[in-house]
Amino acid sequence: MNSSRRQFLTTYASLAAGATFGSSLFLSGCRTKKTKKRSLKLGVTGWSAQGYRKVIEELGFTEQTGIEVEVIVRPNATNELLTQMASSVLAGTSPYDLIDLEDSAAMSLSRSRWLMGLDNLIDQSVWDDFTPQLMEMTKVWDQYEGQTFRVHHNFEMCYWWYRKDWFEQKGIALPKTWDDVKEMGEIFTDKNRGIWASEEALMKNSYLSVYLEWLGCQAGSSPYELDDNFRDCLKYAHDLIFKHSVMNPACTQKNYDQQNNDYIADRVAFMRQWPFFYDVCKQHKDWYSDEKVACGLPPVGPGGKTVSTFAAGWGWAIPNTSLMKEEACQLLKFFINTENASKMPQYSDWFLNARKSVLASTKGSKLAEYLKMYLDAGVVGTRPFHQSRYTEALAKVENVASAYLTNQINLDQAMASRKLKLERL
Repeated sequence: MNSSRRQFLTTYASLAAGATFGSSLFLSGCRTKKTKKRSLKLGVTGWSAQGYRKVIEELGFTEQTGIEVEVIVRPNATNELLTQMASSVLAGTSPYDLIDLEDSAAMSLSRSRWLMGLDNLIDQSVWDDFTPQLMEMTKVWDQYEGQTFRVHHNFEMCYWWYRKDWFEQKGIALPKTWDDVKEMGEIFTDKNRGIWASEEALMKNSYLSVYLEWLGCQAGSSPYELDDNFRDCLKYAHDLIFKHSVMNPACTQKNYDQQNNDYIADRVAFMRQWPFFYDVCKQHKDWYSDEKVACGLPPVGPGGKTVSTFAAGWGWAIPNTSLMKEEACQLLKFFINTENASKMPQYSDWFLNARKSVLASTKGSKLAEYLKMYLDAGVVGTRPFHQSRYTEALAKVENVASAYLTNQINLDQAMASRKLKLERL
């Protein structure tokens, strides 16, 4: 667990020890202190801020409620956000009344009794609008000790992007299994020209953990289980780099930006990446074409077709220390209302999710097309999760895997170290 998260949890635990939360883990009411009237503060990422402003204005939230909303850009990095929150908790306040949270931040904040219970705000019509895949995500990632602390507004999965033009030139099909992927190095990799069959962002403390979770999902396993099933995943990743020349060894020191840049520089034939990659590609108008950025179904691993990839996402939560809980509750209910939810993706793909109304209303969007393709194909599993201490488990597994993938330790040492570190949790 990194120092920023540890600092936050330690600070909050000491505060919570002297506070009365009642019998429930979360505060469930929307009552708030009477304060001088101000704008409701909505904390969002920088890349989504404009979409939020359009939704609030065009769907008429302020006109309908009289509540002014200030869209504030929160820190993009989870660690920075948690450090900011710790300072606010000390002051008994919050920089945001409603906040858009990623999975890792939501885990830390909810387990620290920092977020308000939301079940009394969610009508049955909203639950009925969730597909089974979104409902499963909610149970694992948005609920804790019987209460809902976050509502997902997007449903993003690791897609399988590929150079359709290259595959057609070679006269071959997209790899459908792990074994097929192993063969791609011989077909596409040209080390002299700096071209590799595939690439990943495997830098430690960057996004290596996502790749490990994805492999674990494909294997029908998890990086966080105390068994040896994850051994095959680590060996497979190592072999793709050092045995089959599918991926460049340099990818162990790369982040998402570098991975994406290599693809756009015509150095990668196919790769796993989140949907934001599609928007990145479209910005390069002189380079982009549908044949260069095609999306196909991912390869099937040992776990079978139904866990070929997993979905993650962001969602809304209300801090317990918000000074405008009543207003925050109104904005949350506005966002999750089925009619509004079905309209929001037209303003930004950031609001694209697996709700039935959303899937029925999105037309002309490539990402919506890919989302439906994956759901219809039945290849979407649930993101691997450590029930008690997710962020700590993630960091420990990532450290071990990074040491193995950079040849600092062997596979037996990696598995023994991983098991010992997880047992200590």
